[in-house]
Amino acid sequence: MGVRRMLLGVCLALAAFAVAPSVWGQSAKTELRDPVLATRFNEVSDALVCQCGCQMILRVCNHQNCPSAIPMRHEIEKQLQAGKTNDEIIASFVAQYGDKVLSEPPATGFNLAAYVMPGFGLLVGLFIVATIASRWMSRHRLAVEPAAPVDPELRKRIEKEIKAE
Repeated sequence: MGVRRMLLGVCLALAAFAVAPSVWGQSAKTELRDPVLATRFNEVSDALVCQCGCQMILRVCNHQNCPSAIPMRHEIEKQLQAGKTNDEIIASFVAQYGDKVLSEPPATGFNLAAYVMPGFGLLVGLFIVATIASRWMSRHRLAVEPAAPVDPELRKRIEKEIKAE
């Protein structure tokens, strides 16, 4: 009986995966039923930020009856159905709201600092840590005195006693 249940479970899982691709492209935030348009809707809405002040990505803004996200999503749907490209739709929102509507700042001008500064800060931090560590190590090195030369007579006597044991 256990093997039959396991086979039944595997068959049901395979059937679910066979049916699921038709809904993978859809989003819970759109009325679009065409999987290609639903996927493009997700791409565009992931590139935009909701303007209600929540600072969430447009697709995941979960405010009920959000005064910003709902009209923006309907506008995206309308433009997708009109045949506009993703870049054209995003550009229309940038023209309306400015760069603040973008979820990722463009890598130009002052916004380039958002991409460059983390790496620069990491390098500066590593340099500072290495400098401080090397100075600390140079101050705290143990002063090792050179060993005194051993008298050859004493060495012979020690070796003789070791052999005698």
